[in-house]
Amino acid sequence: MFKINSFLISLSHIGDKADNTAEERLQHSFLIYMGLLMSTGGIFWGTICYWAGLQTQSLIPFAYAVITTINFFYLYYSKDFVLVQSVQILISLLLPFFFQFAIGGFVASGGVVWWSILSILAGFAFQHRKTTFKWFLIYLILVIVSAVYDGAEIFVKVEVPEHISILFFAMNITWISIIIYTLFYYFVDSERKHRISLEVSEKKLKIALKENQEYLQITQNQLIESEKMSALGNLVAGVAHEVNTPLGISITAASIFESKIKELRSLIEDNSLSKNALDQALDSFEEADTILVKNLNRAAVLMKNFKQISVDQSSEDVRHFELNSYIKEVVSTIQNEFKHRSVTLRLELCEEELQMYSNPGAFSQVLVNMLQNALFHAFDAQERGEVVIRTQAFEDYAMICVNDDGKGVREDIAESIFEPFVTSKRHEGGTGLGLSITHNLVFQLLGGSVALDNEYKNGSSFIIKIPYDIALKE
Repeated sequence: MFKINSFLISLSHIGDKADNTAEERLQHSFLIYMGLLMSTGGIFWGTICYWAGLQTQSLIPFAYAVITTINFFYLYYSKDFVLVQSVQILISLLLPFFFQFAIGGFVASGGVVWWSILSILAGFAFQHRKTTFKWFLIYLILVIVSAVYDGAEIFVKVEVPEHISILFFAMNITWISIIIYTLFYYFVDSERKHRISLEVSEKKLKIALKENQEYLQITQNQLIESEKMSALGNLVAGVAHEVNTPLGISITAASIFESKIKELRSLIEDNSLSKNALDQALDSFEEADTILVKNLNRAAVLMKNFKQISVDQSSEDVRHFELNSYIKEVVSTIQNEFKHRSVTLRLELCEEELQMYSNPGAFSQVLVNMLQNALFHAFDAQERGEVVIRTQAFEDYAMICVNDDGKGVREDIAESIFEPFVTSKRHEGGTGLGLSITHNLVFQLLGGSVALDNEYKNGSSFIIKIPYDIALKE
């Protein structure tokens, strides 16, 4: 039994191709099973007819089995399912009518034309509605013709005993019922299995998608943290350089104090201190003091800004801050990167105070990323240029524009500029992650939006919109 079942399963897939869908493979199996069942019925029909002395008429059901066998061999070698199904439907439709004419009518044949209904059912399983309607129309025409010419002597007139006609009726009803039940049982069961398989695949897909989403979220968080550390590293390097300058000047000023103090002490010890020498020393003290206080204050401000921004960037805390002032603080920590290039950084901040309740750390990272992106992508190493930061107040949000007069964004990447790994300098060390992370920070942590201004033609312009109160974001 197992071998027969395996053979039937293998036989039902003789028309399959590698690129066939599950539905197409199911149609192939349906056609094969229908052909086998009807051929089996045809062989029974032919055998009974031959036994009843209707040798000529028996050739028609035998012919169905033979044509079906040839048709399936052709399907196996050609995989031309469209032609094979049309041939199978055609013989399933015509041969029962021919057989009825050969036997001598509807009653004598036991209603053999009922077999033709199977061709209509097969049409619904395989073909489009319009094509199926054509087959149904042919079926109706044949029914009408057979009714008009019922009992006509198309072949040599034969006398079919009544008990044979009754047997034909019983056989037709029984075998057609078996075929319909078997086909639809198989079809419905296959559909059920296919549906279950789809549900299982869908569940697996959902699990896989959830796992991928979690993995992507973890990866994104890691990238953001990595970018934060990179930004902090840039801040440390920039602030260290900026602080070194005023500290160096302060040390020079302090050395003036030391030198003048030694000179005064020597004059006092020699009792040769004059008013003129004292005045000169005091002038030097005053000048050195001014330089010292100014540069120490500058270093203190830089350290204060650095401390605040570094704390902000390592935290996701939300607090109140004034945006324009904060931009100045951020710019003071990154100004050193511009000093090594022929690119100037200019601020055009609005007069209104932009009081924010938001995430300053995320904003500072966004601004640093935008400025570094402009330096790296907008200008070549020795090229002169300018980057401008503008702010503008609106009713519910503040707008920050970062413009440059560099080479602009290439058209082929403009639409996908914020997608991961999109960069115009992949062969020069660009990763394509900076703007992607910037977009995520603005969207997720600041509740705002960032976009490339496609109307800006003098370089590139990025427009950032951030709500004043992050708690009110949609």
